[in-house]
Amino acid sequence: MNGEHFPNPPCEWSPGLPVLPIPAVYLLHGKGGSPLGTVKKIESILNQHWPGLDFVRPRLPHSDPSVQAEESVDFLRSQEIPQNALIMGISLGGLVAAKLQEAGRPDLQVIAISSPTWADGVQLEKNADRRLAFYSSSDSVIAGRADDWPKLTSFSRDLVWLSHSTDEHLKYIARLFDWYVEGMLPQWVDSIRSTSLTKQERDEIVWAAMESSQRTSREWNHSGWSGGRPRTFAEIGEAMRAGWTWHVAWGDWQHEFIARKDSRCLAAEPPEWFTPERRAMMAGTAEFFARLFELAKPEWVEKPEYFLPRLEYMSYLVSEPDDGDFMVFPPESEDALFRKIAKSPKEMLRRNVVFEARNLTIL
Repeated sequence: MNGEHFPNPPCEWSPGLPVLPIPAVYLLHGKGGSPLGTVKKIESILNQHWPGLDFVRPRLPHSDPSVQAEESVDFLRSQEIPQNALIMGISLGGLVAAKLQEAGRPDLQVIAISSPTWADGVQLEKNADRRLAFYSSSDSVIAGRADDWPKLTSFSRDLVWLSHSTDEHLKYIARLFDWYVEGMLPQWVDSIRSTSLTKQERDEIVWAAMESSQRTSREWNHSGWSGGRPRTFAEIGEAMRAGWTWHVAWGDWQHEFIARKDSRCLAAEPPEWFTPERRAMMAGTAEFFARLFELAKPEWVEKPEYFLPRLEYMSYLVSEPDDGDFMVFPPESEDALFRKIAKSPKEMLRRNVVFEARNLTIL
């Protein structure tokens, strides 16, 4: 994520609250594990919730069970992990992340999941402010090695249900991450298993429905728009010339595209009379959907005119103006702006467009 929008990142920290902006998120696997295992599943969930964040899944030396944890700490020390990065480690991954933090990287934010406080000759000795731990003292894998977490972190929870079978708890691990970044973890963590579907989880259902829907083979009239739903960006302009509002024309195009999943819906450029911000957003949409549905990326999206020179508040376009939680511009704080950026697809961000991915969902 481009940090140039945040020239003076905050340094204060309160227990359970994030330090924003987060320049990168590292997901660390456990002993004998792999970056292609549980942490990849976690990333697939989090990347949908926070598509603007950069996720990194390194292969740690302790992927070989015979390798000691200290080698993984040394490995992480050799990596160029950005200032204030967030590291979520599973099992031994959480311990080595916390040890790295303790051994000279207090700027790092660490979330340890089902991790021991000592293993393989590595032992935590000091409390670190930016450290969170979630574990079960009754987990047979780390039993007797997790009791000191309350003394070693300013925010921890002993969650009896959090067994070492991490794949069974992916939804709740994602909630811990989401609520941390949202700044709501202290208020919500104790209701983590009684909470109904979160906004992100509802979006997951919608995205899954959009991706799994059968492509329809509706007739394509090459004579152009004739009063039905717009199929291309050019036809959105024709519909608006005919009196349609932007929101109706755009929403109908989204429905038409998702029904067809046809690259021709992305092939035509937006009308030249649209604002630069709107045209940049539409180019980001075309690039994002082309990747998501494995369609050919239109060549026109790389034209310089579809890249804004700077982040523009007006580049964030409202599609639900009555939803008070949907948009606040100008943002009330740098943290609020960061969260909106973190929820925007990278195809938007590289054009300096802030447009949350959930704006592209349809029911």
